Order: sequence, then structure tokens, then C-alpha cells
Amino acid sequence: MALGALADWRNASDFLLACGDVHEPYKLCLTVLEKVRDLVPYDQALTLMLDGNRKIVRKHFVGFPEHWSEMYLNYYSRSVNDDFALTSDAFEEGGRGYVDLIDWHDIDWIHDDFMDHYIKPRHLSESLSFVLFDLRGAPATIFCLDRLEDGKFTAREVEMIRLITAHLSNLYKNLFVRPSGQVRMWDGVVGASDLTPREREVLDLLCQGIKPVYIARELRISVGTTNKHIAHIYAKLGVDSRQELLVKLLGK
Repeated sequence: MALGALADWRNASDFLLACGDVHEPYKLCLTVLEKVRDLVPYDQALTLMLDGNRKIVRKHFVGFPEHWSEMYLNYYSRSVNDDFALTSDAFEEGGRGYVDLIDWHDIDWIHDDFMDHYIKPRHLSESLSFVLFDLRGAPATIFCLDRLEDGKFTAREVEMIRLITAHLSNLYKNLFVRPSGQVRMWDGVVGASDLTPREREVLDLLCQGIKPVYIARELRISVGTTNKHIAHIYAKLGVDSRQELLVKLLGK
């Protein structure tokens, strides 16, 4: 093995060991941003933690002037441009997370508000993003590393991010594993035994406050099918709305 490749493996190993010592999701995200810079240098970076409805619940920026971060959070994070919005779909690649490299010079033909008033004024050259998913396969945390002016990520650096993302994905999911034997909110409720496996999946997500449109995305089914499952759940549990459902579950 070449010395350069051996050094890469050692550096990746040190990075993953440091991340493996962290057992709280947000602290893990901060550790990733701090330590990954030794593997793949960047000019600016961010991490966004999302809930099941794609709302940002925690965030951290590195090297971002305050007004740019506020502009992104308050407007562009939910841009109408589906290619760059938080509402766009991202799926795990064989359980190895998701990695994407954007060369902003290659898409400068897009003349919209996002490009003209956010990307170009920030002098972004390339953005290397990776996504970690929760146990259900929903996007849970986004990382984005930026290089400014004419900075480029090398093929080795992109491959390094792919390598560590595959392992980070497992580390991250392990932080949310349900202890063996833990009772679900709806266990023991009259009618719950009549639910199909799919209805149980839908109910589990409903109990976490996830909206039908995002339940549909996570389960890869249509919104119409999701609503049919919800109607069947309500009928079997003897309720007429999500509010009644929660009251019944909390009062069991």
C-alpha cells in the first residue's frame, strides 16, 4: 500500500474513533465538522439537524457571516427551487448515507434569486454535502462543506467523504436505537392488535408528530395511500382525528 493511501486510512480511522466516542447527536455533528477539516479542508461549512417534518431543530455554521446564515435559514433553506431546498428528496445509497458534489460554475446558467443573490455573492465554487439518515431512512442531519472562489475538491477528498459517511451513518443511527423491549406509545391500546404491519409503521410515525406528506416520503408510498392507512388506523382504534388519537394513547 502506498504511503499516501496508508496515511489516508490512518487519518480516517482517527476521525471515526473520535466520532465514535461521542454519544449525543448534536455533539456528534459538531465533532464531525471540527475533525473532518483535517481530512477535507474547507472554507465554510454547516450542519443542520432536521425533525421528521424537515424542520431545522439544531444548526451550526463555520466561517459563515451572520447575515448569510440568517438569509439561508429564513428563506433559502426552503427555497422553491426543489434542487437545493430542504424539502427535496434524498435517499440512502445502500445504507451508506448520501454524498453530493456541486460545482456552482457548472450550473451558473440558472439565473434565479438563489443563484444571483446567495450563491454568487458568497463566491461559492464547490459544495460537498453529505446526509445522515435516521432509523426510518429519513434525512436527519445535513452537512455541507464549501470552497470559495476557484477552490475544488479533489477526487481523493470526495472519496474520503464517501468512506467516512458510510461509517458515520451507522454511528448516527446507533444513537437512536430503541432499547430491546421498549414499549411503544400505542402498545396495549384496544384495536392495536388488529393493525397491519404497514399501519403500525404509519401509526409509529404519526405518534412522532410527522405529517402525512412526510410519512408518505419515508415509506415511499403515495399521500393518498398514506391517508387511507390513517383512516383505517382511526377506525380500528375508535377515533376520528389525530388529536383524539393522541388523547387516547396518552390516557391508556
